[in-house]
Amino acid sequence: MTQTRRGSLTRHDIGLAALAVVDGEGAEALTVRRIAAKLGVQAPSLYSHVAGKDDILELITEIITADIPPLQLDPADWRAGLLDWASTYHAAFAKHPNAVGIIARRAVTIAESRQAYEDVVAMLVGAGFAPAAALRVVLGIDYVVLGSILAPFSPAFDQPLGDDYPALRTAIRATEPAEVDRTAFREAVRSYVAGLPEPS
Repeated sequence: MTQTRRGSLTRHDIGLAALAVVDGEGAEALTVRRIAAKLGVQAPSLYSHVAGKDDILELITEIITADIPPLQLDPADWRAGLLDWASTYHAAFAKHPNAVGIIARRAVTIAESRQAYEDVVAMLVGAGFAPAAALRVVLGIDYVVLGSILAPFSPAFDQPLGDDYPALRTAIRATEPAEVDRTAFREAVRSYVAGLPEPS
C-alpha cells in the first residue's frame, strides 16, 4: 500500500494507483474503494479529484499513452511510419494487458491518442491515400496491435494436448511462448504493412 499524505493526493497519483490495481488484480478489481486502499486514504477523498470510474479510466489511458514517444512520420516513407507507430503503440499497451480490455472498448477521448490517429491518417493522406482508405489502414494496425495483446498465444494453449492434435502439439513444444507472442506480432504487422497497395 502506498501511503499518501492528506492534502497531497493528485489525479496522477490516483491514475497510477488505479493502473497498479488493474495490472496486479485485473479489471474487475478496479473500484474507488480499492484504489483508495492502495493509496492509504478513504474512498471519499478521491471524489475531490475524480468524477468517478469513467474519469479514472481516462487517467489510466493517459498514463499508458504517455509512454508512446513522438512519432517519426513522413508521407514519403509511409510504410516505415506505420511500423514505427505500430511498434511504439504495442510496446506501451503490452505492458498493461489487463487495462487493454477496458480501453479497447472505450471511445478515443484522450487528446494524445486522437492526435496520434490524426498524425497517422494525415501521413497516409499526404502519401496519396483517400481519407477513407487511410482510416481503414489505421484500423488494420489497431486490430493487429490490440488483438495481439488481448489474445496472446501463451494462455490459449497452456493445457497439454493429447495424441489427437499431433501437429499442434509438436509446434507448441517447439515454441517459447513469450517469444512467439513477440515474433508473431512483428511478423503480422510487417506482413500487413508490406501487403498494402501503393496509393492510387
